[in-house]
Amino acid sequence: MIPLKRLNDYLEKLLVFDPGLDIGKIDPFMANGLTVKGNGEIGKIGFAVSASVEIFKLAQKNNCRALIVHHVFNLPKINSYDFIFQNRIGFLVKNNITLFGYHFLLDAHPEIGNNASILKTVGFTPEKPYLHLQQPWGYMGKANNVSLTTVKNTLKPYLSPRSVFYDFGPKNLKKIVAVSGKGAPHPSDMTYLINENIDLFITGEVHEWNRELFRETGINFIAGGHYHTEMFGIKALMAKVKKDLPQITSVWLELDNEI
Repeated sequence: MIPLKRLNDYLEKLLVFDPGLDIGKIDPFMANGLTVKGNGEIGKIGFAVSASVEIFKLAQKNNCRALIVHHVFNLPKINSYDFIFQNRIGFLVKNNITLFGYHFLLDAHPEIGNNASILKTVGFTPEKPYLHLQQPWGYMGKANNVSLTTVKNTLKPYLSPRSVFYDFGPKNLKKIVAVSGKGAPHPSDMTYLINENIDLFITGEVHEWNRELFRETGINFIAGGHYHTEMFGIKALMAKVKKDLPQITSVWLELDNEI
């Protein structure tokens, strides 16, 4: 068991990888840090992809005093709290559960982020951030001729059963991009991918227009599910916490989502 302040300080030091980034400007609608303050002493932490009442119930059932997620619920834009927001906040407060959320920081982190973790899982070295919506949400990776078949077979156990694969590009890969979740490129992004000689683009969700754009540009594409591509970072964070803070029990809370 450790004090909440120590846990918070540890997470801030670990996850705020670049203090020079304006996180509030990059990610203004979702939390990147301590969101709801509960018990002052933490002995057990639950880890999950997305905050919801069902996940809070799982945390309570597993006697978790803190919960760390990738997607925290959005705060109301105006001073009017709908019943969804009230029920979620109310459950946490009533049961004295602390909630942390790391959205942008767990996408963009160069070591344990969703996208760096995806790249490393398939044998690529994270090289530099990839700009999605003009901000560094994703990551580029490089390797020496890893086969497309190897990448697909390596990823399949991690991905949604509703994954989409477009095999329109090279069969041997040297440069790839990962932008987890809702990171599929817009038409205006394709020229950049061509100029960077990208062989494969990995994301979570697919847009209607992606298929023909990737066919015409000769680039491979994988949409492995929003939820499933964003398990990578939170699970990497859980492994890191287990190693660095062995006095805390860490548990995975599963609420599978095929989307």
